[in-house]
Amino acid sequence: MTAWFSAFSAGGGTQLYKLGNDESVTQWTANPGGGFGLNPDDLTFFNNAVWFSGATPANSFQLYKLGADSSVTQWTSIGTNLHPQDLTVFNNALWFNGTDTTLQLYKLGNDGSITKWTADPGFPGIGLNPINLTVFNDALWFVGATPANGFQLFKLGNDESVTQWTDIGTNFAPAGFTIFNNALWFGGETPANGPQLYKLGNDGSLTQWTADLGSGLGLDPLFMTVFNDALWFAGLTPLNGLQLYKLGNDGSVTKWTSIGDNLFPNDLTVFNNALWFNGTDTTTDQNQLYKLGFDGSVTKWTALNTAGGGLNPQNMTVFNDALWFDGFTPNGFQLFKLGNDDSVTQWTDIGTNFIPGPVSNAPLGDPDSTPLSVFDNALWFQAFNPTLGNELYKLGADGSFTFWKDINPGPGGSFPHDWAVLG
Repeated sequence: MTAWFSAFSAGGGTQLYKLGNDESVTQWTANPGGGFGLNPDDLTFFNNAVWFSGATPANSFQLYKLGADSSVTQWTSIGTNLHPQDLTVFNNALWFNGTDTTLQLYKLGNDGSITKWTADPGFPGIGLNPINLTVFNDALWFVGATPANGFQLFKLGNDESVTQWTDIGTNFAPAGFTIFNNALWFGGETPANGPQLYKLGNDGSLTQWTADLGSGLGLDPLFMTVFNDALWFAGLTPLNGLQLYKLGNDGSVTKWTSIGDNLFPNDLTVFNNALWFNGTDTTTDQNQLYKLGFDGSVTKWTALNTAGGGLNPQNMTVFNDALWFDGFTPNGFQLFKLGNDDSVTQWTDIGTNFIPGPVSNAPLGDPDSTPLSVFDNALWFQAFNPTLGNELYKLGADGSFTFWKDINPGPGGSFPHDWAVLG
C-alpha cells in the first residue's frame, strides 16, 4: 500500500509524490506541464487506480491515471483545456466536469473509455457546468447551469439519463448536500424567501422545508452535520445572527441556541458521543470550542488565549480516539488535542505560527473525494516553519509529532496537498 499527494519544489514545480510503505517520500513525476509542473489535482480512487487532473505542455489540464503498478499515464487529450473537476464515482464509472468548448458532464467508464455525456447549452458561453456531484438513492445529483434561471438541481439516473430536476426562481443554487433520514437536504434560494432548507425525498419529491426569513436574508442553512439521529446546522436568526439549529428525525426544525448576537457555529465535528464546533462568545468577542452533548446540552468548552482573541479552533479532525485541531495561541496557530476524556491539551509549540493541518484538508480542487490523510497508522500534516516553509509532518498513533520531509529546501515550502491511497 502506498499514499500519494501533490507537492511543490523549486526545480520541478508541483508534482506527484509517493509515500511508500516504509514511509519514504519520493518525487514520482517530473512532468513540465505548462511550465509549472504536472500540478496533480483532485486525486480520486476508481477501478484500482487513482485518477486526477494534471497539466500538459500542449493542451493544459487533462485527465491522468496512476495505475496499480505506479505508472502515470496521460489519459485524455481533449480540446485546449479539458480541466477535469469534481471527480465522483457512481454506477461503476467516474463522472466529472470537463470542457472542450463549454463545461459539460463527462464519463470515464470502467473500461477506460471517455465520453462527453452532455451537450447542454446551459448558461450561454459556459454550458451545463455540473458541480457538487453527490450520490444519493441510486442516482447522481448535481448543480447545473440553465439558460433561463441560473443554477438548478439535476439528476443522473442509474440508467445514466440526465434530467433537470428543478426550475425554481432565478438562481436556485442548491448547496451543502447532506444525506439524513433517507433524504437529501440542502440550501436553496428564491427571491421571496432567500436561502432556505430543502428536502429531496427518496421518491424524488422536492419540498421547501423552512420559510424562516432570519434577519431578512433567509435562514441560510450552513455546515450541515448529522449527529444523534438529527441534522444540525447554522442558521440565521432575526435577533442574534447565526445560531445552532436542529432538524429532528420527525422533520421538526428547532432553533437550538440563543448565545450572544452571533454564535456562528462552524466546523461541526462528531467525536466521543458529542458534536464539537467553533463558536463565538460575543461577550468577549472570542472564538472558543463548544460542545453539544448527546443530551442536547450546549457548553462553551474552552476559555483559552483570552488575552489574544480566543482559541479559534479550526481543521477539527478525528484520529486515534482523539480530536485534533488548530488553535490560536500567543505563538500563533498550534496543534491541540481533545482527548476521549474531553480534556484539551496544546500539543505543539513550534515557530511563531505553525498552522498544522492534515494534508487532506488542503486540496486545491475537490475536497469531497479526498480521503483523510491517514496512512500506516499515522495522520500526515502540512505545517509552517519560518526556515522551512510549509512541509510534511507526521502525527504518530503514539502522539509523537515529527517533521518528516523537507521536499522544497529553503523557506518557500512544498505545500503538500490532496491525498489518495492505492493498494
